[in-house]
Amino acid sequence: MKKNLFILEEHLDDKYPVDLRHYTHIRAYHACRPLNISDYLQEGIKPIDYKMALYDTKTRIVSKYVSEADAVCMLCSLWKDFHDMHKKVWVQMNKNDLLTYSGHYLIYGSEFINALAMNLGCRDKLKKIGIPTIFSCDIPTENIDCSTILDIEQCFYNGHTDDIGFSVPKIYPEDIAGYEHPVKGIPDPYYGGIEYIPTY
Repeated sequence: MKKNLFILEEHLDDKYPVDLRHYTHIRAYHACRPLNISDYLQEGIKPIDYKMALYDTKTRIVSKYVSEADAVCMLCSLWKDFHDMHKKVWVQMNKNDLLTYSGHYLIYGSEFINALAMNLGCRDKLKKIGIPTIFSCDIPTENIDCSTILDIEQCFYNGHTDDIGFSVPKIYPEDIAGYEHPVKGIPDPYYGGIEYIPTY
């Protein structure tokens, strides 16, 4: 089947309802702060699990100020209350939203590790590890829940296209269309919107 890709920016001025049944893929963006880009390109973008969280805890948080024992203890405590809805891959159809209102993913990384670092008083350390990255993903519509497809169509119908986020179980390597590293300042929601300037 020929690939028929739906890209939000190309339909903002449409005068008729969006019908995603005519498309095989939807372009969406995933913001993160990976340690190694090639891991994502080879393995895809996977939801966080305990093993991944433990690895990130040891590589991103443990330091001379935060012991491994304290970090892992906090990890275990927070993981018990970490809801399944967060153990998915979240994407955003409007890339500008990621850059303007959701910059914490680019500045600090994953939601869970961000919360863990905050509880340990070392969140700013996360800004020094990893590379702010936005992955462009062409997600097959067959991998998206029907209810989510209907929600997206409803957002267009109501004119609410500024923030259309949804989750998928995983993004496969072949569905990653590209990636970029933001070069402009990213508003930091934890510092009153003061811009974080990436350095590469």
